[in-house]
Amino acid sequence: MSLELNQACPAASRERDSRESREIVVERGAGEAAVQAASIAPFTAASPAFLCHPLTRSYPYHVAAPRAGELHLWRFRCEWLPVPVQEGDTWLSKGERERARLHPNAALRKRFISARVVVRWIVGNLFDCEPHAVDLQDDGNEKLRALHPRDGRGITIDIAYGGIWIVIGVASATLGLSVVVPSPGVAPDETPEASRRRARYGSLCNALRYAPADIDIELLFSHTATGAFDFAEHGRWHVLDVPMAGKIHAAVALAQPAWQPLTHVHTFGWPKALAFGQANA
Repeated sequence: MSLELNQACPAASRERDSRESREIVVERGAGEAAVQAASIAPFTAASPAFLCHPLTRSYPYHVAAPRAGELHLWRFRCEWLPVPVQEGDTWLSKGERERARLHPNAALRKRFISARVVVRWIVGNLFDCEPHAVDLQDDGNEKLRALHPRDGRGITIDIAYGGIWIVIGVASATLGLSVVVPSPGVAPDETPEASRRRARYGSLCNALRYAPADIDIELLFSHTATGAFDFAEHGRWHVLDVPMAGKIHAAVALAQPAWQPLTHVHTFGWPKALAFGQANA
């Protein structure tokens, strides 16, 4: 399979449905030109420092907007909100309200609204502005990017769903999240190692806008929780396992522009029992 050359570093990231989006889709559109496979190789990457924060409705004042080499990860249940429901509703844009209205059922609608309210709360605190004033740019494929209202700095946001959980990633570089949730009748005998590999591969594909990547599958079987890949002219990417409870597996892929390594990961909402960076059995 090949790597889409013009989609290696998109401006922002994708919000996906937990069933549809976790399937690795590699179909090509009719008439799409073939692209030569990119040379991909792993390289040694040091494990980043993990800074864990409890999930509270008071944003930690000392956590600033992520800069190069930094990643923020949030995990919360669908019903969790930092403010009352009525206040959160006032933060949504007209477009977000319309998209929420078009969701096929109340559960998906509530999940979408919760994710957007929390995103606006996070970005509002990072940029020191009102959540309703946050300019969330969406390119039509649900790739989110927010620009600082004063200095123009940008951050990318990716949202993923897994069972009762919503996971949000925030970084200054392109990133992609993937959550693999066991589904009845779908690969019932899939091993934890296979699910972990699928999450890692999905995170890379999501970061690359689902561009098929010619990756040696064996490289994704590593027992370490962090790894890195060099996509030659398409840059370097850091892949990190995201601990989840039960049989759910997740991963995040982060671009490394100018070969900037991932050095710090701020996590919100993970209990001590689910530690980041531990080797997988």
